[in-house]
Amino acid sequence: MKKTILILLLASGLATAGSFAQVGAGYAKGDNDGDMLTAFGGLNVLGNLGLRLEYTKNISEHPEFSKDDVSRYGLFATYTLPLTPNFSVTPKAGLTQTDGEFSTLDTIETVSDSSTEFTYGLEINYSYNELISLFVGYTDYGKELDIKDIDTSKLDTANYTFGIKIDI
Repeated sequence: MKKTILILLLASGLATAGSFAQVGAGYAKGDNDGDMLTAFGGLNVLGNLGLRLEYTKNISEHPEFSKDDVSRYGLFATYTLPLTPNFSVTPKAGLTQTDGEFSTLDTIETVSDSSTEFTYGLEINYSYNELISLFVGYTDYGKELDIKDIDTSKLDTANYTFGIKIDI
């Protein structure tokens, strides 16, 4: 009986949602001028309430490091609030796992660290058509890594992202 009720709730949520899922990609110039790429996939669970998996990777290196490798894996709860037929906002909150590996200039030592942080953000969406949306968003990753002998204030902790979403 519990399984039947759960299946009915999920089916009714999917039936009332504008789409079943989303995939997307974005580009961000971080707060310390690092270039970041983000890819995500989301599933609408109940109506406009959803779950999203995100992956963010730096594609440029900070000039003070000979190696600057930062990856973020996130799981977010999202809610898309329609404002007009073409515009909506999507707040998100969740956990992000950040993995970093660094080498400073003039050294051969490589330092790495990993942390999990509460993360939040907000996106403004423009629906180009029924399948494609453009978005501008902000994500605050908080104080991520605490690495001995590395000035982590040089690392990007917030991103203003713009990109594209495709509804499935």
